Amino acid sequence: MMALLAAVPTLTPPTGSDIVGLLPEVILGGAFVILLLLDLITPASRRTWLAAFSVVAIVAAFGTTVWGWFDAYNNPHVHGVFFGAFAYDRFGLFINGVLLTSALLVVVISPQYLNRRGLHYGEYYSLILAATTGMMLLAGAASLMVIFLSVELLSISLYILSGFSRTDERSQEAALKYLLLGGFASAFLLYGMALVYGETGHTQLEQIAIAIHSGIATVDPLLLIGVVLMLVGFAFKVSAAPFHMWTPDVYQGAPTSVTAFMSVATKVAAFAALIRVFSFAFPDLYPQWQTAVVFVCILSMVWGNLAALSQTSLKRMLAYSGIAQAGYILIGVASSPHDAGGTIGALFYLAAYSLTNLGAFAVITIMSGRGEDLDRYASIRGLAHRRPYVAAAMALFMLSLAGFPPTAGFFGKFLVFSAAIKSGLMPLALWGIATSAVSIFYYLRVVLLMYAKPDADAKSYEWSKTTVSGGAVVAFTTAGTLVFGVFVTLLYTVATAAQQGALPRL
Repeated sequence: MMALLAAVPTLTPPTGSDIVGLLPEVILGGAFVILLLLDLITPASRRTWLAAFSVVAIVAAFGTTVWGWFDAYNNPHVHGVFFGAFAYDRFGLFINGVLLTSALLVVVISPQYLNRRGLHYGEYYSLILAATTGMMLLAGAASLMVIFLSVELLSISLYILSGFSRTDERSQEAALKYLLLGGFASAFLLYGMALVYGETGHTQLEQIAIAIHSGIATVDPLLLIGVVLMLVGFAFKVSAAPFHMWTPDVYQGAPTSVTAFMSVATKVAAFAALIRVFSFAFPDLYPQWQTAVVFVCILSMVWGNLAALSQTSLKRMLAYSGIAQAGYILIGVASSPHDAGGTIGALFYLAAYSLTNLGAFAVITIMSGRGEDLDRYASIRGLAHRRPYVAAAMALFMLSLAGFPPTAGFFGKFLVFSAAIKSGLMPLALWGIATSAVSIFYYLRVVLLMYAKPDADAKSYEWSKTTVSGGAVVAFTTAGTLVFGVFVTLLYTVATAAQQGALPRL
């Protein structure tokens, strides 16, 4: 018995640096628990208070993230907390900032939309905070175990949010498809992690990189299969082809505010984990996994853009657009081991895409009528004659997604294409340029419909009024899309610092 007791590892309490490294996640996770309790005593007519509490929690977490950004600069030797399971670096803090900003904008615009749809329940905000916490943990995860647990935390929350419209068959179908396909993707990810652990003997990314670099771990088929399976799991989360099957149906079936959140935040968090794992843990295996990433990249750009051409729903069009955008960001991932510009370009692109896509979905959200989402092309015809400012903002978002200057989307594409060319991946950059030209057709189609004259016999829609919160979100995303497109160095400098402050490569 004494021998067994002696074999039990001693539990060490977290140090001060451990708490500091996880402070934003602790604040948001604690707010999630408190929000669940507040929902029990908050009357239905005062549920907007829960949104206000969520905003306070997100702002507090964002404040600690900004403080951590400068603390990480003052303590460059501190990269890992909790025995190296979590990365305390500027890379993760940059992603935290993007995630928290996205969550804040979604929470601000949600009450008006949920009230009109009859979906204003307190657990909505709890699930948003829980999903955001999981995404932030995923962004800083430096261990395979933390990665998987983070993926499950954010996934379970999003499964429920996708089916939040309980009386809508499409919403229930979306939740079921997301749950089933998400379970398969998690299985691929977990099996890949098991193979990597079996070959290297480690779960922490830094130790895995050391084992491969030093030759302790043999680069055999099992290790490569594990890496490919992990790529499959991440590709599902970022909506990359051919693992995109869930995306159009889930985007269309889920409530629009939920679609806005998952289309941006999930992609940002998953790409952060993908970049950290493949660029910082598997750089020595780049010749082996490059082909798989390039294949997924090209297929995503081609299929996403071609499928978007035939859509008549804004949400489905933006779903296929998101698939294509994932392909463009993967260009940065494919270039990152050779050139730091690949990671910088991917980070810049993620931030620019978040603002632009959130703005586009914000427009759909404030257009939604009572009991339905007005996302059909027919419903936006002549929007400029009814809502000139909203139409102008939507036009800007479409141009940014297409890559027109001087928008943030243009420079996002410019940076990843430049990184590909510098890395010797000229054909990949040409694929990106060619498919971007194709995307102009369906993005400009939306703009032309909005500025066309409405038909005399067109159906009369019950348009919701643009509230202060909805207008503020559209104005913020519009300003961000323009500011980061004109003053590029503002975001580029921060993205560069994030790339330089990441876990050191071998």
